[in-house]
Amino acid sequence: MTLADKHSYHFSVRIAVLLMFVAFFWCSPGVASAAEVFRVGSYNVENLFDLNHDGTEYPGYVPGGKYGWTPDMLAMKAENLARVLAGLNAQIVALQEVESMAALDHLRDALRKRGLDYPWAAITEKDAAAVRCALLSMYPITKSRSITVPGPANRSILMATVDIDEEPLIVFVNHWRSRNAAESHRLVSAEALYKAVSALPPATDYILIGDFNANYNEFEIIRGDKRANDTGGRTGINHVLKTIYEDRLVEPDILLRKPEKHLHYNLWLELAEDRRWSYLFFGRPRTLDNFLLPAALFDGQGISYVKHSFDTFDPHYLFKDGRIFRWQREDGGRGRHLGEGYSDHLPIYACFAKAGFETANRDAPCYPEPVAASIADLYASKTGVVRYTVEDARVVYKHQNNAVIKQAGGRAIYVYGAAADLDPEVSYTIVINRLNRFHGNLQVNGIESAVPKGGPADVRPCLLSDPATDISDPRYENEVIGVRSGRYEDGRF
Repeated sequence: MTLADKHSYHFSVRIAVLLMFVAFFWCSPGVASAAEVFRVGSYNVENLFDLNHDGTEYPGYVPGGKYGWTPDMLAMKAENLARVLAGLNAQIVALQEVESMAALDHLRDALRKRGLDYPWAAITEKDAAAVRCALLSMYPITKSRSITVPGPANRSILMATVDIDEEPLIVFVNHWRSRNAAESHRLVSAEALYKAVSALPPATDYILIGDFNANYNEFEIIRGDKRANDTGGRTGINHVLKTIYEDRLVEPDILLRKPEKHLHYNLWLELAEDRRWSYLFFGRPRTLDNFLLPAALFDGQGISYVKHSFDTFDPHYLFKDGRIFRWQREDGGRGRHLGEGYSDHLPIYACFAKAGFETANRDAPCYPEPVAASIADLYASKTGVVRYTVEDARVVYKHQNNAVIKQAGGRAIYVYGAAADLDPEVSYTIVINRLNRFHGNLQVNGIESAVPKGGPADVRPCLLSDPATDISDPRYENEVIGVRSGRYEDGRF
């Protein structure tokens, strides 16, 4: 427990105490009507294998083998992944590391139990790789094919055409060679992909998506990696797919000025640098999962990208002990399956719309209307861009541009750097548009609007006053204890 405002230490005889612990709940926010705007996601599901013994499985996934890959274990793996995908709630989902259509069907069945049905599915043809790229869609997949990548260990790329209310959208699902291999191996995948993209008619709407095992700024990272850099600094994601132009990363304005160049915009550039990651590579944040978009998705025709809608999906059940809560096996990931965890990647997503759909000038256009939520619901939400309406949010503490808001009988949350329009002891209807975590502590970083409900609000019911309260309980994160008098000296109150 700390006796201070967490960003600006301020001690006085009267001290509000903020409690900062982690909560463990989840709810799925609503999404917009697919007729107006639809969401596309990508998720490396980390080895979703079926129960057939084909001889190409990884040793840990041989059905009935010594590592415990059984029908019950597959059911647990599918259920855990379905929880994530149900929360992501995308109309189109690109998946990597799926062994077969049979494995994919196990996941689809688990999703149906959660009320999410993907009637259309596609997967690359079986090749030498143990796992493949796949696509799930609530829209019709009218055709699909595999793009073969030369080399015995390279995975095929899935090319699928999705019919968005009679507007075609081509989705290229990728899973390039891992970073255990040098860049020349990923270059081969990039060249095969770029050849297919270059053959498309002008102004075709398409998305390059998936696990590229390459960062948005790979051309900078590879300079210091002697093991990976066997190409003289040339990279697949930046140089072959042209996400850089004249030595700088491509922005949408360059796309539209140079459509003939077949440039691509990487959506990671929409996020603040400290949020640009979906994978931890030996503890270092990396952007191995990517969305690359062409000029056609910014030209106002056919399908268009909804700007500022890209984000990672990161509810905190996907983390454990400060790391991504991947699928668990004994012996550091080499032993028996334990039936816990999800994947070693976080999902990413972005929103798109048919031309003519006008989005308001706001941060979360995936949500045309704010989703009603309690403050308690926020603790189970993803961070980053959101759009929630919270009623009767009472300001129980304020210091400078920071505050604590709470609903009577509900939970409290800290507002950092976004409380300028909030007054102490006033109740508001607040539209929250950004959440963040600071050392694990959830906080509100963006408020779209705050409408006062009238005169002064009684905040006494919102204070912790019972001396028997166990303030180490995660339910009391961000709570404010009532007024206490005393002296602060030598680090003690």
